[in-house]
Formats: sequence, C-alpha cells, structure tokens
Amino acid sequence: MAAPKDSLYLGFDFSTQQALDLLLDKMKKAGFDFSLVKALSGSGQQHGSVYWSTGANHTLKQLDPAKSLSQLRQRFTGNQIAKIQQTRPDQYQNTERISLVSSFAASLFLGDYAAIDYSDGSGMNLLDIRTRRWSEVCLGVTAPGLEKLLGAPQPSSAVLGCVSPYFAARYGFSEDCRVVAFTGDNPASFAGMRLQEGDVA
Repeated sequence: MAAPKDSLYLGFDFSTQQALDLLLDKMKKAGFDFSLVKALSGSGQQHGSVYWSTGANHTLKQLDPAKSLSQLRQRFTGNQIAKIQQTRPDQYQNTERISLVSSFAASLFLGDYAAIDYSDGSGMNLLDIRTRRWSEVCLGVTAPGLEKLLGAPQPSSAVLGCVSPYFAARYGFSEDCRVVAFTGDNPASFAGMRLQEGDVA
C-alpha cells in the first residue's frame, strides 16, 4: 500500500492487479486448464473501498488480453466515504462507482462493475440488514448521490454474470464460467469455519 500525506487514506500501488496477473500467469504456464473452471468467487478486506473514476466501467469492458491488468488505474481507497466527500469534493464528484475490495476484485473478473454482497455490505454501516437495502437515513448523512455510486447490493450467492472476454482470451477461461459475488475476509472466514448448530465462535 502506498501511504499518502494524509494517513486517513490508503491507496493501492497496483499490487492487486499485479498479484492477480502473477497468479494467473503462473497457473497458465504450469498448464492449468482454465476452460474447466465453471464458476469463481473470492473475498477481500472487508472494510476497504475503491473509488472508480468516471469512465472506468468503459475501461473494464475494453480490457486488452494482450496487456496485463496493471493497465488499470484506481482512484483512491478509504473507509470513510463521508470524510472523502468532505475533504476531497472534486474527487468524490468525479467518482463513477464505489466498490469494496471484494466487489472490486469481482469487477476485474466480470469486466463490469460488480455488486456489493449483503454480507460485506453489512460491515459498511450503510446497509439496513432487515431490508437488505441501503439505508436512506445513513446514505443521506454520509454523502450526496451515494446510492447510485454503490449500486444495489446483492445476495452473497448471486451469480453476477460470466467471466469477461479478457479472461477468456488471455487465460482460456470458458465463456460460460460464472462469477459469483465476492465477499469480505471476515464473512468468508466465518463461512469457512463450517459451524454447526450449537457451535460457538
């Protein structure tokens, strides 16, 4: 992570894309047959966020399989949307979408903006967990136009679409490979515990 002057903000140094490129390139060189993958999902740091600048969705849809994912440029990340809107209003105004780290990673595979899943979204203090919708009250006191920037949350098991042409062409994923909603590290760890009735975690 790059550390800007203001320690409130964290920024990626493009290591997310580089790590994904490195992992998939190594698997491809080792002879892994990506065409056999039927679906994929993942998890990311639950409380991180990614701010996509205007035009980023077009870039996602037009990724060139001859180039690495490092061609992408992220705006900045942070946990406090309200603080960013207050202290950097011009950058907030130029934001086309806000993703969590998990939905950012899913967006790379999808080639489009991926929805935030209920589980990861519940850690944002913006989701009404009873209705599974963004709380209008919380959104209203956080930042203007936030509901549009977040998109509609989806179930953690939602199939968001198929893997993008970029991954099909570059790595040989089947065009039918499904991208399932990614979630946060905490919900994924909890799910991985495979708790049974009566267990205490």
